[in-house]
Amino acid sequence: MNTTSDKSNDPATSPEGKVESKFLSRFTDTDQLFVRTKVATNESKIPSIALVRFQQLEQSIRNAPATPDPYVELGQIYIEQQRWSDARRVLDAGVKSCPEHETLVVLREELLLHQANQMVESAKISHSQNGSDENKYAWDQAEISYANERIKICRDRYGRHPQQTEILVNWAIGLRQLARLDEAIELLQRASASPELRARASLQLGMCYQTLNRPLEALSAFRKASMFREPPPEPKIRQRALELALDLAEEISLNDSAKYYASQLLLISESSKRSQIELRLKRLSARDL
Repeated sequence: MNTTSDKSNDPATSPEGKVESKFLSRFTDTDQLFVRTKVATNESKIPSIALVRFQQLEQSIRNAPATPDPYVELGQIYIEQQRWSDARRVLDAGVKSCPEHETLVVLREELLLHQANQMVESAKISHSQNGSDENKYAWDQAEISYANERIKICRDRYGRHPQQTEILVNWAIGLRQLARLDEAIELLQRASASPELRARASLQLGMCYQTLNRPLEALSAFRKASMFREPPPEPKIRQRALELALDLAEEISLNDSAKYYASQLLLISESSKRSQIELRLKRLSARDL
């Protein structure tokens, strides 16, 4: 998820000086998660389920272990109640007994990814409270585990549903996080053949090329991600692509290109960010004098 030599590009330090995991790219994506598990938050009221229903479902599983529906319902109940180990136990057993039941398989995949993300968040909190080398290592390892889980789930899902090409982008993001860039590029090139995916795939391709120190290819990919007309890129994709294109063009002294990307970014940015972009554009214009 990738560095150059200056401090702002150090994967351990963000431009604001905040510590970040080295396994998360400085090139953030667009907050689009691979899967979304609906779980109760601490602020939510956890639903109350009658004990008899748990007993009925457990009994149904014992009596007919090859019937998937009781596993699905009981697993969902445990997830809603944040009983993660119980949910994992039930869904593991369900997939073992009913490996072809897609709803059951997907529910278990979502739980596995959610648990991996929980480990990342827990390690991140521990590191924020005590920035020891041990806690930093634990955070890095949690990030690796999360990326590996994402890769495995994407690979498995694509194997089951090869028509769902959007999986390729999410698969590639996991590979990029682990610096498996050649594999990521191959998947993204395949995904970019789909009009609905080409903007996001191009954004990710640019990130891969920049990590490989191929700035012109990266700049071309960022430009494509921001400029596709049919269908147009999502606003977050376009903005992120323009931001990265601007940074890269300025870094490699392509002043005219940098001014162009700054002007395009100015058109779509929130009012609170426009003054900063205007100042940057003025600085770039002054270089021509």
